[in-house]
Amino acid sequence: MNGRCYTDDTTIDDVRSGDQLSTQCECGHGVMLAWRRLPTQQQLTPLRDLRRKMVCTRCGARAPSLRIHGFKGTGSTLWEVWRWPR
Repeated sequence: MNGRCYTDDTTIDDVRSGDQLSTQCECGHGVMLAWRRLPTQQQLTPLRDLRRKMVCTRCGARAPSLRIHGFKGTGSTLWEVWRWPR
């Protein structure tokens, strides 16, 4: 995992520079989050707890799955590093 090890209590503040945090709703709608722009309190809340407050802008469903992607190797291949729920 190239030193990336995210656990169940991962916070936005734990996401390493270069990794991307995104949401994925059951309806298929996904969004890349501008997570560094969120208030400090939200950045320090575990993602598993924060996702309950998230709402899909397309269908209105709550609690989308969360994913962190990172680049693998010297190319620009993006791969999933972490997902909640698993």
